[in-house]
Amino acid sequence: MDAKRRAMVVGDLAVLLVAFIWGLTNVVIRDALSGITPFWFCFLRFVVATAALMLLFGRRAFAMPRAAKVRGMLTGVVFSLAYLSGAVGLLYTTAGNQSFIISMSVVFVPLCVWFFTKKFPGWHVMVSVVLCLAGLCGLMLDGNFRINPGDALSAFAMLCITGYILLVEKFVAGEDACGLSCWQAAGTMICSALCALAFEPVPATLSRAAWLAVAYAGTIGCALTLVLQTAAQKFTSPTHVAILLSTSGIFGSLLGVVFIGEPMTWRIFIASALIFAGVIIVEAVPALRKKK
Repeated sequence: MDAKRRAMVVGDLAVLLVAFIWGLTNVVIRDALSGITPFWFCFLRFVVATAALMLLFGRRAFAMPRAAKVRGMLTGVVFSLAYLSGAVGLLYTTAGNQSFIISMSVVFVPLCVWFFTKKFPGWHVMVSVVLCLAGLCGLMLDGNFRINPGDALSAFAMLCITGYILLVEKFVAGEDACGLSCWQAAGTMICSALCALAFEPVPATLSRAAWLAVAYAGTIGCALTLVLQTAAQKFTSPTHVAILLSTSGIFGSLLGVVFIGEPMTWRIFIASALIFAGVIIVEAVPALRKKK
């Protein structure tokens, strides 16, 4: 295995770890939101993440050029919109549903690349889009064909994740990944602070479970994943990242059922299977072509 391929494998494994952490974090947040409002939870987790990253890599972050700092904060704002809408969405939907819906970025990323580069991604991607959209409708619509507001917010979070992946791919080249992660975290902190102050009352007290969730989500669920994904995208493609991050849906669904007793109905199972099939097609078809 040559050095370039080895670097890509390491990068892919790092993104896969991010997917697992995202799935687990959805479960942790879902169980803790009863003790804190979602915007204040996001603000506190981003304060923890920013403090942790600045403590470790602050010197490298402040040494970066001004333009790189602004790009990092812009990327962080997009990232925070995904987290903010996802946190509110978890008040109305399950961690498993949200994880599967967010996994649909796997088909939107190559479509966006097609739009900007004018390079057709292939008919297998089109098939994946149809399967994932069918699965999304199955997850979002209840028996009366009404859209669950939590699933709708999760779909918006998915679009923000798509934009975040593309922005990181654009801005990470030639930059210090750890320093860039610091400014991303700072952007998320500022955006979430504005939303929390504008839309929610300041919490008087927080439960022990909420503080533990904030500490975990800020360090492992945010600071670590920001560094891992930003660094990994130096060595792998945005489509690879989207495909691997889509597995957070599987992790989130399974962990939600195991640890917090979330339901797994036939409707959710079939809809999730459609999305998973679309993800597999996007990944498997190019791999099979390379073997020929």
